Order: sequence, then structure tokens, then C-alpha cells
Amino acid sequence: MAMTKEELDGLLAAPAMETPEDVTPDFENHPNRNGLALAVTTLCLAVSILCVLLRTYARVYKIRAIHMEEICMFLALGALGGTAYAGYEMVETPGYYVHQWNLVNGDLVRPLYLILVYGCCYSVVLPLVKTAILLDWCRVFVPTDKYRNPFWWGCVALSTFQCVWGVMCIILLNMQCRPHKAIWEFYVPSKCYKLPSVMLASASVQVITDVCMVLLPQREIWRLHMNWQRKTGIALLFGVGMIACIAACFRLSHTITFSKELDQMYYIGPLLFWAWAEMTAGFFIFCFPCLPKILAESPLPQTVKSLFGISAGSRPSASGNSNPIVTIGGSGANIPDDGMPMDDQSPNDSQEALYRGKAPEGEHQKKNGEVRRTLQVSVTSDARSSSAVPDNGMPWNTVGRHY
Repeated sequence: MAMTKEELDGLLAAPAMETPEDVTPDFENHPNRNGLALAVTTLCLAVSILCVLLRTYARVYKIRAIHMEEICMFLALGALGGTAYAGYEMVETPGYYVHQWNLVNGDLVRPLYLILVYGCCYSVVLPLVKTAILLDWCRVFVPTDKYRNPFWWGCVALSTFQCVWGVMCIILLNMQCRPHKAIWEFYVPSKCYKLPSVMLASASVQVITDVCMVLLPQREIWRLHMNWQRKTGIALLFGVGMIACIAACFRLSHTITFSKELDQMYYIGPLLFWAWAEMTAGFFIFCFPCLPKILAESPLPQTVKSLFGISAGSRPSASGNSNPIVTIGGSGANIPDDGMPMDDQSPNDSQEALYRGKAPEGEHQKKNGEVRRTLQVSVTSDARSSSAVPDNGMPWNTVGRHY
């Protein structure tokens, strides 16, 4: 049965929670920690954007390559804008770390809507970022014969699970109440289920997938053809995924607290903070493999670069440019020292016809039917791609693995 306007106004003006003993509620100037919220939100957003810019510089600008993982990255950044919108709006109403007994029911409508927006965008960001990371790892560790590689199948399984779970979370979040607007307009007659159960399941899934992603590349790393010291260093580099694991564990802990407490507007603050940390860690992990390539071209001392396994692999030319040594046609073909034998070719309007035993007009025919020509080949290298680090951004080549 619908309420009258007077009944609705009375409900919205009522305290949102019973005030504890010896506590005087403050409905006008309730204490908060909005300064901390602004700092955390701004810092995490800035770090995430910086990581995207570094990745774009290293992959899209430097080597002119854009793959599916970069597309996932840009889509994730767009969804991150939705979480930023909800996070900043919650500073205005009701504020962070505000006890619910300092609020009236009317103060809950807007934050409940923002929490829904935040949860949906969060459920988009993490699957996209983790899929981008896994695709990037596949490009590094599985250059060929991917269908027979267990690492590739592990990445596919994790990515598929993340995407399916993300879609399910968005559906569950938006179907928690019927009608839909009753999710934030709690006074509307409706049928709802408890949101914390979905949040607990989501947090648990993220912890499990983060741990799996930390362990997944270790087998491939220890099969690389290099000494154990470098393998250990690279394993530690890929261990940056532990940052996401730690953030996910703290988020799970705060989600459990949030689900048990009645003062949910107070405990939603730290939960959102750790969700921010988890998303930022994802962007950082995705950007991290590009750092060696960027550092290799930076003016940092070689001692700093060596910490990332980067060594000087280029030789300056006579003109002063540093160009990598490139071997073309390294298949072991037998080419005589005194010339290059050429097989019969059909004449072409756009090419010179060179025949064994028959020189074209204007050429001097040598004995034994060979035509010898001196070709001057100039090999140039784009300054943007003269790094000693391979295009995959890693200080090693995948062809050097033990099998």
C-alpha cells in the first residue's frame, strides 16, 4: 500500500539508525573524514591514469602496436571514470566515515544509488583489467603453438571466469530489488534480497583469481633460458601481483565487517578505499611490463637499469646514432664470399630481370653464367624503436625457454 505524502515525509525525516547511549546525534554537521576520501580517490585515479599513459606511450606510440589488451585497458579506464564519479559524489552526501545515527532516512537515498553505480563499474573494471593482463602475458610467454600450452589455457580459463562473473555481478546488483528503483528508494513497496551476500561472493572471487594470477606465470618464468639469479629477479617482478592480492584480502575483510554491522554508511568508506586500491593495482600490474622498455631509453644510470635486467645492447654508428645490430636471413643459407648466385626469374615490368647465363642488355656477362652486382644497402632504424629491450617489453626473448 502506497504511503501518503505526509507519511513519506515523516519516514524520510526520521533518524536512519537508533542512537547509542551517551551519544548525541548531529544531523547538520556530522563528523566525517572526507579529506582522507578525497586524497585516496584522487591518488588512485591519478596512478591509474598514469599507468594507462605509460602503457600507451610504450605500446601505441613507440612501437605502433595496439592489441586487444590495449582496447580492454581503455574500456576499463572508462569504467573507472564511473567509480570516480560515485566516489567523489559520496563526499558530498553523506560523506565518508559518517555514523548512520547522524543521518536521517532521506540522507540514504543518494548514497544507495551511488553504491550501486560504484559496484557496477567496479564489476566492469576488474574483469577488463585482468583480461588485459592475461592477454599481455600470453603474448609474452606463448608466441606460438598456444593451443598446446597449459599456460595459455590457464589464462583463457581465468579470463573467461572473470568476465562471466563480472556480468553476473552486474545482473545481481541490478536485480536485488523489484522494482529496480527500490534499490535506492527503499521506501517503495518491493521485494529485495540482501546485497552483502553478493558483495561477499564478489570479494572472495577476486581474492582467488588474484592468487591464481600470481602463481600462473611462475612455471613459465622458471623455464626461461637464463641463470637462476635473473629468473629470481623476473619472478619477483611478476610478483607485483601480490599488491592486488593484499588489496583484495583487505577488501574481503572490510566486506565481512560491512555485512555484519548495522552502521553500514560508516563501514562502506574503508571498503570503497580498498576497492580503489585493488583496481589501481590492476592498472599498475598491466603497465609494469612496459617499464623496462621505457627505462632502457631513459637517461637513468646503467646501475638502475640493471635492476630490471636491462643491459646496453646497441652499438653507436659512425653518425652517432645508436642502432641495434640486426641479422637478416639468419637461416644458415650458403652464400659464397665472392658473390650471390641468382636463379632464373621471369621478367617483370617493375623489376630488373637477372638470368643465370644470360645478362640483360647493358650488363657485363661473367664467366660461368653469373651476374655479379654490387648492392649498397642502407639499414636505418627509427630512433623510437632503438631500445635494447624487445617489443614485448620484457628483458628476454621467449625463444630461450627450456622445453
